[in-house]
Amino acid sequence: MKKFSLVMKVGYSVVLASSLAVAACGGSSPPPAGPVAADNGQPRMQAALQALGGAQAELQAAEPNKGGHRERALEIIGKAQAEVQAGIDYAAQHPHEVGAAEGPAAPLPVDEEVPGANTQPHMRAAVIQLREARKQLHDAEHDKGGHRKRAIELINEAIKQTREGVIFADKHE
Repeated sequence: MKKFSLVMKVGYSVVLASSLAVAACGGSSPPPAGPVAADNGQPRMQAALQALGGAQAELQAAEPNKGGHRERALEIIGKAQAEVQAGIDYAAQHPHEVGAAEGPAAPLPVDEEVPGANTQPHMRAAVIQLREARKQLHDAEHDKGGHRKRAIELINEAIKQTREGVIFADKHE
């Protein structure tokens, strides 16, 4: 009886593992009904959200000795993310605000030099990500009910706060 039980367990494990492998490869689920655009017809807005998330992660990884500027930049990035999402939502409600589905937007080249940030790699990377988000929003189609413009203003303020954090940390180390 023990031998049969062991065979059943091993057999069940193989069937389960095979089922999981098929599911992971997408073989067992039916394709979605109709084409679904990964970018919702707004690749630049999606890319801006991704870059803002990258900036947020870099600032969170940076040491907190920035005189409150790092925390302020994080707060502003949260507001910018909300504005970008509001722009995406606005465009979804107003079809004339959405472009054709294009797939994900490629990263755009931004100036990687961040004066004074050589000893602060996370702050430097945050500024680069913020520049990327700003560039993507500049290149996005339509104004998205004013949300795109507001997000750009917030990103400019987040860049300013991040740079001031670099300056503060350099003076106080």
